[in-house]
Amino acid sequence: PLSLHIATFRPSPGIAYEDNRTARPGLIATWDRYMKVSLAHMILSGVFERFPRLRVGSVEHELGWAPFFLDRLDYTYTQRARRPWWYRFKEGLPSDFFRRNVFLSFQEDALGMRDRDLIGVDQMMWGSDYPHTESTFPQSQKLLSRVFAGVPDDVRRRITRDNVARLYGFEVR
Repeated sequence: PLSLHIATFRPSPGIAYEDNRTARPGLIATWDRYMKVSLAHMILSGVFERFPRLRVGSVEHELGWAPFFLDRLDYTYTQRARRPWWYRFKEGLPSDFFRRNVFLSFQEDALGMRDRDLIGVDQMMWGSDYPHTESTFPQSQKLLSRVFAGVPDDVRRRITRDNVARLYGFEVR
């Protein structure tokens, strides 16, 4: 598998980023933009159609962005792709390739958990980001209880254990 970390496709420093008091928070709030561009290019250029076994993990980008992104991919592909040179799939929609080939990791995304059925629970992975300073440790269990409140145990197990094992080929005992 290929992992797109939160640092994927960072912009080069420029005038807009010189004032760290304002630029850094804005950059952090929009990290997912760069990863979405990368995923959109991979999906819409047919990478996953040509390499159906390729799996991509979107690491630390959270989840809440995914439902709108999937909607826009499908809308663009079906309603806006009138140019004959745009790539066309043999079958399926962009969201089909996303749900088959892309995995999303998150730490504290209650909004994404609410929309888990739109995203696809078999593509979601929870991680604490330990030992980094933004890690949920040592409050991970408390956070898990809050974020997974009302989530069925089998779904919780898939998101916290089984999906990451499947993506990276870990043996779970």
